[in-house]
Amino acid sequence: MAAPEILDLPPAEAVESFRAKGYHVGWDWRDTDAAQHARSFTVARAARLDLLVDIRDAVDRAMAEGRTFAEFADELEPLLRRKGWWGRQVIVGPDGTAEMVQLGSLSRLRTILDTNLRMSYARGQWERIQRRAERRPWLRYVATLDDRTRPAHRAWHGIVLRHDDPWWRTHNPPNGWHCRCTVVQLSDRDLERRGWSPSERPPSPTRPWLNKRTGEVIQVPRGIDPGFQHNAGTVDLGADAANRLVAEIDAAPPAMARAAVGTPWRSDRFRRFVVGRGPADARTGDWPVAVAGQAVLAAIAARSRTVRLSDGTATKQREHHRDVAPTDYARLQRIL
Repeated sequence: MAAPEILDLPPAEAVESFRAKGYHVGWDWRDTDAAQHARSFTVARAARLDLLVDIRDAVDRAMAEGRTFAEFADELEPLLRRKGWWGRQVIVGPDGTAEMVQLGSLSRLRTILDTNLRMSYARGQWERIQRRAERRPWLRYVATLDDRTRPAHRAWHGIVLRHDDPWWRTHNPPNGWHCRCTVVQLSDRDLERRGWSPSERPPSPTRPWLNKRTGEVIQVPRGIDPGFQHNAGTVDLGADAANRLVAEIDAAPPAMARAAVGTPWRSDRFRRFVVGRGPADARTGDWPVAVAGQAVLAAIAARSRTVRLSDGTATKQREHHRDVAPTDYARLQRIL
């Protein structure tokens, strides 16, 4: 497998998006839904917080500094080997069944770096697209045209649609493992200058895909790998997913719970949630912002230790406490 191409140094939005994530311990990538992936950093079968922190820190440095895959792997492989997370081993899964699984390998490190880099880049790029949408309302699908290009992605190359066309909800790249496609944002003048014109929306036939981990059957657009059938820039936690995340945080050990919350105040989406700007999808669901200690829980007789900022509370804050800034939420965990 070829090493992932390192994109140009990601925009600030991409790095911020990645750093705002919390942590999620998952046994299999199919156990984690799109909303959890958008809010949390996870590596299948990395069931210890210290492993997740080590891998995440290495991905962060590779993104922020534009490191090559060789530099990323040279740093991370010895560390994972010392911690015993390397090669094929018999591991007991969450259901109590022992199975032979692949832990760390160069192939997995390639996938970890490539997927996190491209998804964070796509999420950060979408933030930028929305800010520029009034002046540059058009998006053009761009595939890398070589002998590795998927046929469907090759067929989508050159499609021009408005940024708010429903097609981008499922087809905004990346559209699969190691997908190298992207979009470019264009103005009316850009289209005229290049001789391009808006496209007819392509048909989007789907195929059923069985998630063997959960038993759920979902419809996935043809040409897109399962797990990538969403726009990384618009996926967020709705009420159901938020409740599942809170239950997971409540059940986790204290250190893991705090890690799962992450640092949302670094995210542009969280800032829009707090100040009430941007599209409606930026202001849905609750945001976990801190984890309360036992003394606080006992004092207020709370059932959940996860402190959440709801849309209703954010609205009241905007109306009556406009001096509270998104970055002020960084203080909550220190206080609690």
